[in-house]
Amino acid sequence: MKLIAKTLEGLEAVLADELNNLGATDITVLNRAVSYTGDHKLLYQSNLLLRTSIKVLVFIKEFTVRNEKDLYEEVKKIPWETYFSINETFAIDSVVNSTLFRHANFIALKTKDAIADRFRDKYDQRPNVDTNDPFLQINVHVRENIVTLSLDSSGASLHLRGYRRQQVDAPLNEVMAAGLVLLSGWDQISTLMDPMCGSATILCEAARIAGNIPPHAEDKAFAFKKWKTFEPLIWEEVCSEAQKAIDKSRIPTLKGFDILPKAIHAAKSNIEAAQLEDFISIEEEDFFYQEGAQDLTLIFNPPYDGRLKEEDVLEFYRHIGDKLKLSFSNCNAWILSGHVDAMKNVGLRPAVKKRLLNGSIPSLYCKYEMYQGSKKQKWQKLYGNQDQQ
Repeated sequence: MKLIAKTLEGLEAVLADELNNLGATDITVLNRAVSYTGDHKLLYQSNLLLRTSIKVLVFIKEFTVRNEKDLYEEVKKIPWETYFSINETFAIDSVVNSTLFRHANFIALKTKDAIADRFRDKYDQRPNVDTNDPFLQINVHVRENIVTLSLDSSGASLHLRGYRRQQVDAPLNEVMAAGLVLLSGWDQISTLMDPMCGSATILCEAARIAGNIPPHAEDKAFAFKKWKTFEPLIWEEVCSEAQKAIDKSRIPTLKGFDILPKAIHAAKSNIEAAQLEDFISIEEEDFFYQEGAQDLTLIFNPPYDGRLKEEDVLEFYRHIGDKLKLSFSNCNAWILSGHVDAMKNVGLRPAVKKRLLNGSIPSLYCKYEMYQGSKKQKWQKLYGNQDQQ
């Protein structure tokens, strides 16, 4: 099967790496998606194990159109009765980026009509649409005059891990949090710290990555479980292999701090729901008054929105940079922020800079390497004085 895993903008390469590790072939990086080839086992693994995917689609057909009539006729040609019956429900999810068609809802309506009319012509009945819990979710993607039809094998978005009982203002998406950890290159051995942890999403995802804990539970209502082609024995094999691969003894020290009591309460509740309370410590503490540490990785998403006035945001980020220099030598600090000017005010030169789309907000994800002494002194310590050799 040709499969398409959708993701968030900026995480495509990370998702491609995950798929490569699962044994996918014909991997092609697209915009907010990665296409690949695999069998039923890989389809099930993709849904259960991928940390940076929000949907896994099964490709049906691609064709070109000139107008809405072409779209209707091409959709109607597909033998939809082999995918679901007259007594089962369906729904259409449409994404449109085209000058031919302006509205995604219009595309969804024409697709629905073509499918329903095919059933009516064959059986003199039309299947019902159920937008809440359909038997079959059909994805229509229009790019200019190219239409791609796929089946949604996931159902609910894969960012929903099931452990988020409580959240704070502007919570970080679980897929984004996992992406931040994987992009950081964290060795999964040294201590990881989130000094502004909010509801602890980054820490929960990091613990699951280090312990090789699947992002989803086996009893999750994946859409593919309803399909006529579902292979229960293969699914059991995938789940068994995933369980055997879990090794919680590999999870290193994970620390979270936040200044807000509400955030601390939410973080502890979510960590408990994720069954990670033995691995993640959470404390109420102001980052700027922390004692500091050495030889660890920091990943955090500081506030930058309406909670801080513009002049306060710039000053706030300047203090972040000062605190990192003062208290976190020999550390790697990764910061995600949607406030580009504020990031410039950190006052440190980023060793790595990546552009991500956090929700609808264009954001920067920057790595700052904190040395004890100057960068030159660090290299001399590691490699000696080359001029004297």
